[in-house]
Amino acid sequence: MTAGSWIYIASQGIIQGTYETFVELGRQHFSGDWSGKWILTAGLGGMGGAQPLAATMAGASMLAVECDPSRIRRRLETGYLDESAETLEDALKILESHHQQGKAFRWTAWQCCRDLPEMLKRGVPPDAVTDQTSAHDRSMATCLPAGAWNKRN
Repeated sequence: MTAGSWIYIASQGIIQGTYETFVELGRQHFSGDWSGKWILTAGLGGMGGAQPLAATMAGASMLAVECDPSRIRRRLETGYLDESAETLEDALKILESHHQQGKAFRWTAWQCCRDLPEMLKRGVPPDAVTDQTSAHDRSMATCLPAGAWNKRN
């Protein structure tokens, strides 16, 4: 999106392209209606952190998994996230509550994607999955084991 032109202007530069991507995904797969549907993603950094706002602009809910609590706080403070959950149980309660109300929302879980198989076992699969972590940067850990962030600090 913005990186293609060799510039980096952070979250505000990625919102429009991400929004358009989510709108098109909804058009192609859900007849343009994201009602009651949600997207799973990982990473709330400078680029990935724009995804929750773009998702709700497109009408979808989003669960963003992030291992760094400071990034979660930043996204809550700036309005890119509505809520935060520390456990899978809390995340699923938030999902159920908002979907019963029929409104799109954005929330995060301070865990890792290891909970996805459990969500699938419980019959709560995401409608779409995306990721904007730095897979292109070999100096960064692209897979962080559960609890590793706490041990690192």
